[in-house]
Amino acid sequence: MPDNASVPQLSPPFDPLEGVQAGGPAGAIPFVYGHPDPDLLPVEKIIAATERALRTRGRLALQYGPEQGYGPLLDYLIGKVERDEGLRIARANIMLCAGAAQGLDTAARLFTRPGDVVLVEAPSYHEAIATLRDHPVELRQVPIDGQGLVVEALAKRLEALSLIGRRMAFLYIIPTFQNPAGITLAAERREALVELAAERGLLLVEDDVYRDICFEGRVPPSLFELAGGRGVIRLGSFSKILAAGLRLGWIVAEPEVIQRIVNCGLKGNEGGANPFVAHVVAAFCQEGWLEPHIARLVAHYRTRRDALLAALGREMPDGVRWTRPSGGFFVWLTLPEPLEAEAVLAVATERGVIFTPGARFFAQASEGGGRRNLRLPFSFLSEAQMAEGVRTLAEVIRAKLKIQSSKFKA
Repeated sequence: MPDNASVPQLSPPFDPLEGVQAGGPAGAIPFVYGHPDPDLLPVEKIIAATERALRTRGRLALQYGPEQGYGPLLDYLIGKVERDEGLRIARANIMLCAGAAQGLDTAARLFTRPGDVVLVEAPSYHEAIATLRDHPVELRQVPIDGQGLVVEALAKRLEALSLIGRRMAFLYIIPTFQNPAGITLAAERREALVELAAERGLLLVEDDVYRDICFEGRVPPSLFELAGGRGVIRLGSFSKILAAGLRLGWIVAEPEVIQRIVNCGLKGNEGGANPFVAHVVAAFCQEGWLEPHIARLVAHYRTRRDALLAALGREMPDGVRWTRPSGGFFVWLTLPEPLEAEAVLAVATERGVIFTPGARFFAQASEGGGRRNLRLPFSFLSEAQMAEGVRTLAEVIRAKLKIQSSKFKA
């Protein structure tokens, strides 16, 4: 009998591209993953950080931890915020969580009541919309343009809802390098938004996970900073700047809010958010490895963005428009009338290119948003894949436009 006969055989390593077969042929080019580039994951350094965490503080790392999170990692994050943004916060303002998604879910659980309205951008991150839909709230949209959330539209929405007696729990917003549009909320709009929210008593949930992936210029001050730390719950994550599989993020808020989250027993956070992972990440950061790693990511993703924009400029027919993000992972493309993204997807899939249609990033499908939009992530695919994918998409769009033109002439 073989020595390993009684050992369960593990399945082959997970391939993140396997899932594309459900939406397209094997080997398809998937413009669907807003994931970090696997080739940039600092595997060897994480191995070294894991060994350091186990050898120096193994008994603590493998035990339950404080609900607010591992202290040395909190202190590192406090220092990082001050170095990067000139913003001073204390331990009372911050806690660890199992990724930004858990932070959003917690905000919905603690700060909404059944029947409340939660406001979201149009478009907004589709997984965040799904998280919010797990709660008994009604989602209402506020449009964005090239400068981010339209604050005047938000004011009108708040007034209309107030007149019919609806309670607005909070606004969920991704102000920096937004997912899916790649747009950054302009500095003056940030100030206007914070002022409006304070006047209306509207809580802001600020998803700021892309802030570090900045290719040019300076990121405007966070909503949390502009609000003086009041009335804003700010979410951060190591998923985009270190490794998504760590499932570790953080919440920054007023001390009363942090304490309320601690006291309520954040679901899945009993004994602290991923204490072992927190020790590993702390060791990684204490070695001074995070800052140069982020710099490497920024340089790499800037090149990827430039390659995607160049391919779009080279291949796309007249009438197609797209955003030019100054950071993050995404370009938002708009098709000319009367083309619709779902129709383009059907043909593109047959030709081996898949993408996420824009309608899936809108909370209110009845309003028809996103029909002519598609999201193109540039973080995960190679430059060659993006070039080939854009070429195919352009050919499909050009053929669709030719058909429409023929129908019009007939």
